[in-house]
Amino acid sequence: MSGQLSETRVKEVAVAAEASPDSEQELLQAARTETVPALKERCRNVVAAATDETERYERIRKHRLFRHWTDGTGAFRAEVSMTPDAGATLVAGMEPYLDRILKQARKAGRTETREAYAADALVAMARDRAGSSRGPKAMVHVPVNHAALIRGHVEPGEVCEIPGVGPIPVATARAMMSDCILKVLVTDGIDVTAVAHAGRTISAHLRTALEEMYPTCAVCDDRHGLEIDHIIPLVEEGLTTKDNLARLCSWHHMLKTIHGYRLVGGLGNWTLVGPDPPGG
Repeated sequence: MSGQLSETRVKEVAVAAEASPDSEQELLQAARTETVPALKERCRNVVAAATDETERYERIRKHRLFRHWTDGTGAFRAEVSMTPDAGATLVAGMEPYLDRILKQARKAGRTETREAYAADALVAMARDRAGSSRGPKAMVHVPVNHAALIRGHVEPGEVCEIPGVGPIPVATARAMMSDCILKVLVTDGIDVTAVAHAGRTISAHLRTALEEMYPTCAVCDDRHGLEIDHIIPLVEEGLTTKDNLARLCSWHHMLKTIHGYRLVGGLGNWTLVGPDPPGG
């Protein structure tokens, strides 16, 4: 009979039936007629009634986990399992970031799923915590061939990747150079001849100056999670100086570094121009 049920329904029934074998037939019947949310609620109630709550909580706590991997498409994937209160803490911590991102998206006319914006919120929360000190936001070592970094893309035999996670676009590596340390592999054919650190750590004094100059994104009025950008990129010999730095929200930083947009204008009057403006 289980062959008639979806994998999700079968898993829900199996977990509840393990806790309360006498409920299996009732649960199977419910699995055929109830919605998945209703079935999940019924199964949770069965498990709760059949087990001691302290033992149940401790079992969840002991089996807590966070693991991640890169799937066949190159996407970062993760699985999380934790106690309900820990999960609620995580969700509550994300909510202010999610609310802000949703408001920004509506204001900009962007329409993506709530789940997509929740992923952005999780990253924003991590960045906010990492950026609480005056040092770089992260110490991410990204092996990337020097030639690929200059060219803007990898060619066969070259790499640009985060070890243990997977390949990333060279444009993303370039974007990270403002606030992260990149380990650049300088190669001669297939042999590594030198290792250089291409990141330009921005001093606390310069960060403070930029915070004063750019209390909001250089392009919009967003004040949260601002990222430092080299107006003329490092790979184009842009300098790490006050005049060549600006703070951008993650959305506009992504457009500039990944999609080829550029900043035009000056302090207080910056505009983000697309790579192929009309009439260009």
